[in-house]
Amino acid sequence: MAEAYRLYAGTQAGMILFRGVGDIWTSMGGSREFEPYFKDKVVDSVYGCRHSPETVFAGVTFDGLYRTKDAGRHWQRVLEGDIRWVTVDPTDERVIYAGTEPVHLYRSEDGGDTWEEIKSLVEMPADVKYKWYFPHPPHQGHIRHINIDPENPKVIYLAIEHGGVVRSFDRGQTWEDVSDGFEYPDIHMVVRSPGSTTRYFAATSRGFFIADPPEKGWKRAEKGMESDYFHDVIHLPGEPAAMFVAAGHGSPQYWDQPGGVQGRIYRSEDAGQSWRQVGAGLPAKHAAMCWQLAYNPFHKDSIFAAFGDVARGHTAGPPGQGAIYVTYDRGDTWEEVALQKRGTKWLQPPAIRVLWAAADQ
Repeated sequence: MAEAYRLYAGTQAGMILFRGVGDIWTSMGGSREFEPYFKDKVVDSVYGCRHSPETVFAGVTFDGLYRTKDAGRHWQRVLEGDIRWVTVDPTDERVIYAGTEPVHLYRSEDGGDTWEEIKSLVEMPADVKYKWYFPHPPHQGHIRHINIDPENPKVIYLAIEHGGVVRSFDRGQTWEDVSDGFEYPDIHMVVRSPGSTTRYFAATSRGFFIADPPEKGWKRAEKGMESDYFHDVIHLPGEPAAMFVAAGHGSPQYWDQPGGVQGRIYRSEDAGQSWRQVGAGLPAKHAAMCWQLAYNPFHKDSIFAAFGDVARGHTAGPPGQGAIYVTYDRGDTWEEVALQKRGTKWLQPPAIRVLWAAADQ
């Protein structure tokens, strides 16, 4: 029997939910005619519980954090705020973290029913917080990514856009800034290298970096790359040396000019020491940016890639087009996921910002 998936695609114009069985994908909108959830709102984060795949969280900008417990059929707002990232503790799915603009961090210990702010973060020294600035109005930085150590959940790393990297070793009681080495602290993601407790990678708007350990400073890890803008990075499950990074060219403010974003995906087989572009089946220089790489819940050599013709840091403006691709062979070849509405029409989704893939049970 073919595996059944659900893809939660957060876009510039709402959340689109698709169910896939084999190669057949259909939209799961609640009305007779297809409509996204959170219509005309920006969904900037989506994350689910791997052991309870019917539970998924969606962060909606200028609105709040929503939770579904029935695989997207119904959504309930569980936290108000301008939510920019949500993550589930990999060691305890009752523990949820949410980050906002301006920079605030919240935690739930009961699966999202109740929340408390981790106020120690905003009590960091002024010389750290002054970097928490975004170049577009209202000029406030935000938490772009939250990394919880899968072996020691007391260790938390935050990527702040713009603002650098801060970390805690005591579950948020105290924090320190570990941003030395970044010429421009516009940080999109920070992840730990599996198999190492000290090696971390950071995807930023001005390069891809490695630190071992972060307190000794960040250095570029771009051998074999032709890109200079980086957003998402993931490791293949069970293979610490195999990793992928989503990349583009130049600053988003210039992507509407000739040449555009030149969206690409790179793979490393040696834990970030060298890279090569992958993607037979992908345009060599995609006109949209790959904003999110998502694990396939059934196949360890398979990942989904979400593309969107939008500047991710901007939460206003008309949406461009989006697309989802999938690979089953560690990135050697890709195929576009054909997203079908109910009926016979094929859907070209709006610009996709975030993506979560879950088993459909």
